[in-house]
Amino acid sequence: MPTVMIVDDEELIRNMIHKSLLRIGYKVLEAENGKKAMKLVAEENIDLIIADLVMPEKGGLELIMELNTNYPDIKKIAISGKIPVENESIHGLTEEFGVEAVFSKPLEIFDLLKVVKSLVPVI
Repeated sequence: MPTVMIVDDEELIRNMIHKSLLRIGYKVLEAENGKKAMKLVAEENIDLIIADLVMPEKGGLELIMELNTNYPDIKKIAISGKIPVENESIHGLTEEFGVEAVFSKPLEIFDLLKVVKSLVPVI
C-alpha cells in the first residue's frame, strides 16, 4: 500500500485530503509543517508528499529542497492558497525543484486524486 504524507498547516485541508486518499486505498500520514514532516520521513517509507508552500517553521519550498537532497525518490506535489497557480514562478517549481504537480487552493480534490494515482498507483 503506497504511503502519502500531507503537509499543511490547515487542519481542514489535511483532513479533506486524508479522507479522500484513505477511501481509494492509500496509507496517509500528516504533518502541520515541514519540520515535523522531515521527522516522519526519517521514520516512515513515504512514496509521495503533498506539501503546502507557505507554512510556519519550515515551509513547503524548503521541505521540497531538503527532500530533493536527502530523499530524491519521494514524489512531490505542491499546493498553495497564497500563490496563484497561474503565477509564472509556480510553474518553475516543476522544472527547477522536481515537483510533479502544482495545485492552488481551494483544491479540486478529484484532479488531485487523479494525479496522485498516476504518480503512485494503488496495487
